[in-house]
Amino acid sequence: MNAVILGFLGFLFLSLSAEHARSEPPIELERVAGQDHQWWLPEFVNEASGIAVMTDQSILVHDDELAVIYHVSLVDHSIEPFGWLGSPEFERDFEGIALNGETLYLVTSDALIYQASVDLKARSQTFDFTVYDTGLESICELEGLHFLSGKLLLPCKVPIEESYKNKLVIFEFDVKTHKIQEHLLIPGERFGTLEGLQPTAIEISSHHYYIVSANYSANHLLKVDRRTSSIDVFSLPKFRHFQPEGIGLLDDGSIVIVDDYRKGVGRLTHYPGIESLEKLH
Repeated sequence: MNAVILGFLGFLFLSLSAEHARSEPPIELERVAGQDHQWWLPEFVNEASGIAVMTDQSILVHDDELAVIYHVSLVDHSIEPFGWLGSPEFERDFEGIALNGETLYLVTSDALIYQASVDLKARSQTFDFTVYDTGLESICELEGLHFLSGKLLLPCKVPIEESYKNKLVIFEFDVKTHKIQEHLLIPGERFGTLEGLQPTAIEISSHHYYIVSANYSANHLLKVDRRTSSIDVFSLPKFRHFQPEGIGLLDDGSIVIVDDYRKGVGRLTHYPGIESLEKLH
């Protein structure tokens, strides 16, 4: 099969996924057999990545390669298209989503911030957007996004600049001044025997950072005290979380994790609380 045919098939798949995003009514998610608190995501969610928590026991989940965002109810576990940036066919490597009121943000791995005004009650919306360059492309590959007090927090997944290697680094982007600076930096030795630290998602409570770290060998949830920087590490076993790329913390203390699975179908997991996870240290 030559490159032209492969390219056409790839375009056809993305077009079908985009058409699904336009027209699909809310559908109920299917439970994963034999796994508590876990549901399959539909195949039209091409590569699930990123979670933004809403106030009505629901979340937004975005596609990794297309600027399509889905609304997921955690009450009836249904999913429907929320909207898209410009067009459902708009392609970028999107790696995180955040909400501040009716302002939505997406971040790409090459450090661009997309900002759009949204209607939280509407569905299948087309968003106009503004793009900001954080200037971090030559410093870090980014993954994950969270809005906190006028700042967008940006975890560094893969450090490019030598001084940031073997460290947990989170940058902050001021949404008004557009200035960038370090928000958190923790040396790798603070994580003990944990190797291959690669943040893929971030969530924040009043007292803690919740950071997902995922690599080829093991996945973990890091709970970092915002005042003392003390660290608790929890296991995200591969058989349940093949590639966790989004996390959300709800007001009731429950935790939602979304998994991208390029070799199959993604999953959404809704834990009653962090006590559902195995604490390693």
